[in-house]
Amino acid sequence: MASIKYDVSDVPEGGGGEQPQPALYKGKIVSVVNRKKNARGEACNDLEVVVDVGSEFARLWTYIQLDNPATKWKLREFTDAMDLPPKGAIDPVKLKNKPVTVKVSADTDLDGNYRGRVKNLFKPGTMEEAEETTEGDEEPLTRDELESWDNADLKAELEARDITLSGRFTAAKAIDAIMEQVEGDEEPEEEEPEEEEPEASGNGSGTLANVDPELLEELKPDADYYEDWSDEDIKAFVDDLGIAGNISGRKTRNKLITAITDLAEQNENGDGEDGEPADDYDSWELQELKDEVAVRNEAGSDIKIRGRQTTDKLVEALREDDKTAEPF
Repeated sequence: MASIKYDVSDVPEGGGGEQPQPALYKGKIVSVVNRKKNARGEACNDLEVVVDVGSEFARLWTYIQLDNPATKWKLREFTDAMDLPPKGAIDPVKLKNKPVTVKVSADTDLDGNYRGRVKNLFKPGTMEEAEETTEGDEEPLTRDELESWDNADLKAELEARDITLSGRFTAAKAIDAIMEQVEGDEEPEEEEPEEEEPEASGNGSGTLANVDPELLEELKPDADYYEDWSDEDIKAFVDDLGIAGNISGRKTRNKLITAITDLAEQNENGDGEDGEPADDYDSWELQELKDEVAVRNEAGSDIKIRGRQTTDKLVEALREDDKTAEPF
């Protein structure tokens, strides 16, 4: 029988074994990589640090942000552990196999099974000092702690826990997902009934004049793009775009998505250039136009109609207001 060739030279050795229990371990650095993209392909700037705490244990991963002032302490802790100066350059090659003291805390994976997590890294020989801070520090992440993190840290934690959020990323959604895994609580939170607010009459599309350019990346004319977004995500996006007030009657999911896709079509077709907003005021009833003017004036606009309020005058006034006023 012919021999079977194989090649696993590109796979790090070891990595199996049991998950380490909360304690202090003598370990070593396996690798340090400066990531520019995470596993989901999103831009990031962090250090992916892999540590080995013994051949009988699984290797551990931790992520250290490089440009986040809120978590700069974690980078300083790492440079201190590597015996590096407060200011300088990190050479990953020189850090490979460097000894380190690893403080492991308790965590869980996506299935709720136990896993160890790197809590802190210390210089070798500091076991006794680190031991003083270990007792009582085996508690999993708390909501208060997560709420102090920025979006980059939350995304890194989601990635480390193999948690994928459906729809649009928000800090609140990320924290809920992480805490659900930490607590093993899958019971959905009871939603409070929504209070309906007075709606603006008419169904005109919003303009692009005051839309944050970063939001345009999420603006798609295809309604199917938003199919896996939650109702909360859809409502938040409409509010961010500033087009909530242009939706008549009760704000249903379909109406919200239609308003988004209408605005997306304006963006793709170039509607609204040269100060000419895309709208369908010409199809509105006279009373709808009057109600729209009244609602806008109540919200702070100063629309004045000289003489009799005709359809043409009202449409012209609304279009002029669209050019100067922020959507509401």
